[in-house]
Amino acid sequence: MLDLRQLREQLDDFETHRSEEQDRRGAQRDRAAALLEACHEHWQAIQEAVATAQPRRLVAKMREPPAATHTTPERPSPITVVATDGSQIYPDRHVEPPFFLLNVSQVAFQYGTTEEALLDSTPSLHFREQLTDRFDAPLDTIPSELVSALRDELELSQLLDAATTAQVPDRPLVALADGTLIRWMIRGMDNETLEDELIARYTEHLEGFRDEGLALASYVSMPASTEIVNLLRFVGGDLDAAPPDLVDNVPDAPRLDGLLDRHVLATVLAPGERSAVFGSASHIQGEYPTGTDISFFYLKVPAPGGGELGRIEVPRWVADDPALLDRVHATVLQECRKGEGYPLALSEAHERAVVRASEREAFFRLMERRLRDAGLGPIGSRKRRSKQRPRV
Repeated sequence: MLDLRQLREQLDDFETHRSEEQDRRGAQRDRAAALLEACHEHWQAIQEAVATAQPRRLVAKMREPPAATHTTPERPSPITVVATDGSQIYPDRHVEPPFFLLNVSQVAFQYGTTEEALLDSTPSLHFREQLTDRFDAPLDTIPSELVSALRDELELSQLLDAATTAQVPDRPLVALADGTLIRWMIRGMDNETLEDELIARYTEHLEGFRDEGLALASYVSMPASTEIVNLLRFVGGDLDAAPPDLVDNVPDAPRLDGLLDRHVLATVLAPGERSAVFGSASHIQGEYPTGTDISFFYLKVPAPGGGELGRIEVPRWVADDPALLDRVHATVLQECRKGEGYPLALSEAHERAVVRASEREAFFRLMERRLRDAGLGPIGSRKRRSKQRPRV
């Protein structure tokens, strides 16, 4: 139980901290704006300087002048918008036999027509997971990162399936994924063979989108990325690498530690505009097949009560095609308007995919009943059962 009365004094301190943080952010934004303008003027020379210096931090790759802005293009109509999302029940050592469950949705809207929408979800129960042999661990000790990676892979596979199924000849289509297209979470499992396999399987689906000529994008809400900020820190001499001797009249302080990309671009973009397109410097991109590496831009999403800056990620074949890039920009913006600040198709996909607490418990009751009726006994530990039935 959370006693809110005990938190009142701490919330007073938090208000003071928030006010101080806003003042510090304002000064950082001023310096970042000056550095961004310097990058904009000398972007090609700075790009070469980054490549030579090879700083340890991830520094965004510039595909165009970094302070560039792009107004809202017109969204084509009719158009097909497809989306997927997923949720899971992770392995639990208090439950035997061990398993995990993935639930992935498929959503397809045919805008500008009277055709019915696709709203579906498919659960899959995993208890003979082949990856456990290569992971060299029992199923109930598989880390959540691995289950999440498998869910993301299934989401992308289902998105490709939904896109190819819902596609109408000569009708534009945009496929939307939730979150990042970069497999950040895979590296660090202490199993390089498994990591390589997971990346290969994921990028095989990326290649499927490219082979079908489908516009794929992902939406990251409230992104915490710092690749653009690291570019500015490099130019300002705040990183470990020597900065290029190209920048004048930029204040030395404050440093940009803690500043996020969205903090910087929020002052550059007008509602509905997108930023320049950048390439990700993630080392994991080296494992992606040629042409499937990920680029990104930021979109200022208007919404009632205040919008946000979303990060839109696209594979290179989309970033290289101005028509596809405009289609993604216009579609995501229109989806956010329909969804009051978040893409409607992704919101509907989430609603179809999420496993709520009541559904989770209903599933466990069904499983326990089936096993008990088969004479196979209970599946949960005493600790798990006690949590289900509070006694006080």
